[in-house]
Amino acid sequence: MSEYIISQMHIEAARNSTDDFNLFHDKNRWHRIKENPFQGTVALGFQLGCFVEDQVNRSPKNYDQQLKQIETAKVSVNPLNFSQYEFTFAGSVKPGDSISLVVRDGRLSDIAGVECFSNRIALKANGKTVLLGYKRCTSEHIVPGITNLPDFSEIINSKDRTFITPEQYFVKRKYMIVGNAKNFLTSSFAEQSEYIDEFIDKVSFPEMYPMSLLSSALLERAQAVGQDLIEEPMIYISHKLSIDKTVLNTLKSNDSLNILVSPPQKSTDESSEYVTHDCTCILSNHKILFQAEIQLSPLSALLK
Repeated sequence: MSEYIISQMHIEAARNSTDDFNLFHDKNRWHRIKENPFQGTVALGFQLGCFVEDQVNRSPKNYDQQLKQIETAKVSVNPLNFSQYEFTFAGSVKPGDSISLVVRDGRLSDIAGVECFSNRIALKANGKTVLLGYKRCTSEHIVPGITNLPDFSEIINSKDRTFITPEQYFVKRKYMIVGNAKNFLTSSFAEQSEYIDEFIDKVSFPEMYPMSLLSSALLERAQAVGQDLIEEPMIYISHKLSIDKTVLNTLKSNDSLNILVSPPQKSTDESSEYVTHDCTCILSNHKILFQAEIQLSPLSALLK
């Protein structure tokens, strides 16, 4: 289990490559957040997600390695062309922290009728668990995203940062940029040439990069509805992310992503202040790239 020391430069690379302007990551303005308990900057949630992705890719316990041992392994009879990430955030990572990932043995199972191979993971900072969850390979999406999608043409032809349909879905348009993806990989201790190497005309975007652009979409939606990001900051509680690897492999630099974010849905627990946003990303060719369920909480609720 290798350990890596995160620095403010890693955080800068992650926030700049994803357009994440959350003050929790800003070395000059983190102190402006009301009652900020972290007393400094913290790493981005999606940055840690990319670390998970890359470390699982390197692990002998991942599904691709399992396939290479097919004589002794139990493997899926169906192509597992979707990646699912399920994270619960249990702490924060700060500059100077030593991080590592524990990857448990994977197993083949069935979730709601969908075949999947799952590795349980735990991300540790200075030996303390700060993120728990699963990395799964599945035969289809198991994260529903926005179930009542508008017509794809309406999404694609909408202006950036607008609200559409009676449900008031927020549209954020982002673009796949090779340079940003390389910086994002570097922020997560990944060897960028294993994903992107223009010298040999290789561009294989990491799964977490397009999904990381949800961070700016959520922040811009918050601004659009008048939320005060200093007085009323939100923090991640959990991520459920699902990406179609076949569609991801077709993406090229400058391809556009049309990210749709639902209004916040309150928890059914009346004592909870958590909210959930469902999200779906549509490409210009009308294909769905990823789906997500992002749970957030007001910082004030966690300080009570």
